[in-house]
Parts: sequence; structure tokens; C-alpha cells
Amino acid sequence: MTGATIAKIERSFQDAGVFGCLHATDLHDRSREVSFQADEQVVLASVFKLPLAVAFARMVDAGEIDPLATTTFDPAQRTPGSTGIAAMTDPVTLSWRDAVRSMMTVSDNAAADALFDLVGASRISAMLADIGLTATRVVGGTRDLYASLVDDFGSASLDEAIRHVQNAATLSELSTFDAGRAANNVGTCLDMTKLLEAVWQDRAASSEQCAFLRSVMAQQVWTQRLAAAFPFDDVVVSGKTGTFVALRHECGVVEYPNGEAYAIAVFTLSTRGRLILPSADASIAHAAKLAVAALRHPAR
Repeated sequence: MTGATIAKIERSFQDAGVFGCLHATDLHDRSREVSFQADEQVVLASVFKLPLAVAFARMVDAGEIDPLATTTFDPAQRTPGSTGIAAMTDPVTLSWRDAVRSMMTVSDNAAADALFDLVGASRISAMLADIGLTATRVVGGTRDLYASLVDDFGSASLDEAIRHVQNAATLSELSTFDAGRAANNVGTCLDMTKLLEAVWQDRAASSEQCAFLRSVMAQQVWTQRLAAAFPFDDVVVSGKTGTFVALRHECGVVEYPNGEAYAIAVFTLSTRGRLILPSADASIAHAAKLAVAALRHPAR
């Protein structure tokens, strides 16, 4: 890794008007890494769904839950969202295993919060401690993130709170985006690549459950961030995004047909609350591309 690569990554974030951090590592040799603010704690947004999925996998391994058992999602009770079960009008019944799939592939908020209620914060904390992810905490679900933003503005609804944050001159005083707030789910890029490494090396759970997690991450539908950096038919990009107003993240693994595999996490916080910010998405793709290129071709 050269200073020139780090400078280019930093410039990519600056040009997009975001605060960014990144960690990328060779899954066959973790000593080979690219790091920029990789220890910086950031509010995770929907990236919290990755450790939640791992904790669920461990429940399956322990015989605490049958992944094929079904549950029904009532529209009057489930967390709202724009994708998956959260976006549907009528009651939906599916297996817990497919709830995980919906949570990971389309970032389904209703599935995530139902799974969080099932798994519980204590199991997630135990899993994080076991793997050594000391800078990550998951204490709530998507509904808690929504409630935080509503509380920030004393708003009557989430939509009203989002309108307020879009007009805010600064986000620095909003607890929703404050990694130091104990009620927020937070993590670092370094911790997320460690978690990905554990999943890809069958250490996060059993080999069967790790294979399941890898398969659902490979089915993720969002392609504007990590996948945009590696648009090749023979390259597999498996990931989990996180998006909430000013937060745009993704962590994942890029696998080449020759067996090379790289874990990457890129987190960003925009200086203004914008629901649509293509430049931030592009900066994530560009930074990831630079990092993997530096790992693949260190002499260049």
C-alpha cells in the first residue's frame, strides 16, 4: 500500500462532500491491507443487519431456533420501509431463514426488526465479543434509529423528521448520527472486515450457516456501491449496504475467478442530509476500486 493510494481515497471522499473511512484486506493474507480511518466508529445504519444475521446463524447452530419455522408479519405492527415485507400491504408468512434472506438481499426493515426481537441484543453482543469485534455494538433495530431521528427534532413523524434533517445546516448536533451515543448501533470498518473474514473462513458460525450467509450476501440487489467498482461477470461481489439520510455504507467481499478474495468496508457520512446523493455512492465504489487495486498490484 502506498501513500498515493490513501491520498486518492481521501480525495474521492472529499470530492463527494462526505466524511469517509475504509478498510480492505486480502482474505488469504490479512497482513496485506489498505486502511483509512479504519478505527473510526460510525453509526451503522442497516449494516447492523450483518452481525444480526451472524447471531441468528449461531442460534440455528445451537438448536435454539428452527430456521424453517414460519412467522407472520402483520402490517399493523411491522417496521415500515421501502423494500421487502416492510413495503407490503397485507400479512406475510415466511420462514425465519427467508426473513434473513429478505433482510440481507433487499435490506428489509420489517424482517430485521422481527429478527432482532427474536435474537436479542445479548446474543449479538456475545457473538461480537467472541470474534473480537470490540469497537462494534448493536443495541437496537431499525425502529430505534427512526425513533432517534424523531426525538432529535421533536417531530410528529419520521417523514417530518427527515424533512427537518434535509434542511439542517449541520448534522453535528444530531444524536442520530453520533457514534458516541450509547443507544446507537456503531462499528468500524476494521471490525466489519474482521466479521466478513470470519464468515468467509467458516469461523463466525458452522460451515453450513456461513455458506448460507455468503449465499444471501451474494444475492444483494444494490449495485451502486461496491458492485459498481467490479462490473465483471466472473467477479462475485457479496455485500450489505447501510443507508439512512446522511449515512451511506457498504461492507462486503470481492471474489475473483482465480481465487483471490478481498474484504472491504466503506462508511460515509455526508455533510448534509440528502436522500439522493449519487456522488457519495460513487465515492464508495471509487475508494473500493482503489483499495483492491492496491492489494492486487502492490508494485504499481
